[in-house]
Order: sequence, then structure tokens, then C-alpha cells
Amino acid sequence: MRTFISLAALAAAFITTPVLAEDAPDNQAVRIETDQAAKAFIFIIDDEPVAMLDKEGLHVVENIEYGRSLIDTGPQWVKDKIASGAKEAADD
Repeated sequence: MRTFISLAALAAAFITTPVLAEDAPDNQAVRIETDQAAKAFIFIIDDEPVAMLDKEGLHVVENIEYGRSLIDTGPQWVKDKIASGAKEAADD
């Protein structure tokens, strides 16, 4: 679960042009919108919100499936991992 959250956060971080909900193109079946008021990324598939990533975590409407293990490393480990990734990206 935490790996999925990390991957979702990284995917959202690589979006070069954030799209606000009111500016979202109608012809995209899959998109990630930013909601500045809610301070969240909203994952949209076929014009339906399917997940939200905010400061509290990942909120999913349907199922989460995974093929390996689910490890609870605690919030500090995740914060350190994100900071480490941000530092490496800044060094490139």
C-alpha cells in the first residue's frame, strides 16, 4: 500500500503541466487533476474520480491489488524516502 502511495506521488510529481479541475480537457479518458483548495491530486478515469492523494494518504473508491508484500515502515521512513528522492532529483 505504501509502495503504491509512493508510486502515485512520484507519478503526480512528473506531471509537467498541472490541470485544475475546471480546466480539464474533456477528451482524456485518464488524467490526474490538481485540486489546490483540497491540496490533493484527483485520479480520474472515464470522467469518474477513482482515487485521491492528499496529505492524509491515498483514498481509493474500489479495490487495491498487489503482487508482492505490504510493509508498514512508518511515516518517518516514507518522509525520509521522499526527501531522498527529491534531493537526488535536484542533484541531476
